[in-house]
Amino acid sequence: MRVDLTSIAVLCFEKDKEKLSEVVAHLSKRWNTKLVFYDRKIWETLMRFDCIVAYLASGIVIRGISEFLRSKWIDPAVIVIDKPMKHAVVLLGGHHGGNEVAQHLSQIGIEAVITTAMEFGEGVAVGIGFRKNTTAKEILEAISKALNECGLSFEDVRVIATVEGKENSEIVKVADAIKRPLFFVKKEDLNRMDLEETKAKLIGVKNVAEGCALKFSRLGELLLKKRVYGGVTVAIAR
Repeated sequence: MRVDLTSIAVLCFEKDKEKLSEVVAHLSKRWNTKLVFYDRKIWETLMRFDCIVAYLASGIVIRGISEFLRSKWIDPAVIVIDKPMKHAVVLLGGHHGGNEVAQHLSQIGIEAVITTAMEFGEGVAVGIGFRKNTTAKEILEAISKALNECGLSFEDVRVIATVEGKENSEIVKVADAIKRPLFFVKKEDLNRMDLEETKAKLIGVKNVAEGCALKFSRLGELLLKKRVYGGVTVAIAR
């Protein structure tokens, strides 16, 4: 059984290698990532990786890998990035690292397309705002307090989100710790929402916590309006 995802092959035609440079660099921040050029005999070699991220037509990928698939417990996760590099579609191994890798790619603007049931089930969206030097521990403690106010736990969290510009902050460690997807919302998207203005207006945003929570909520309902815990603001929506 595959326990932990450590290695990724990014597969493309050699002519497309420059297009994939940012993808390789971003994935390399968390996993051992290798750029591999496509040829018809490459598939058996790729099976030793934990995940394959292919910038190829899905038909090529499906036909190429099909004869080497054995079990979902040992096969690599497989993700296909579309030609405009707007979507990362998880074809195989969603619960064995594929969803996590696709969600990581969303941080560089490639939207994760996930079809496994868990990601669309019950759960709340947690919106978070925080100061520049806030630690992961402080963010986790703030989220925990907010969840407690709603009678919830980390198990009830479906997704966490904050405003763009925080991609290299401690919140990345928070997402890793609670094993939940993390999204970054554009300031202009937040400002288009019907939100009360807060001190976040100082950075050109109306209300980071509530806006981010509502952005990823299923019902558009705030369970917890913005709460302030030290240097962290948290809101919860469903």
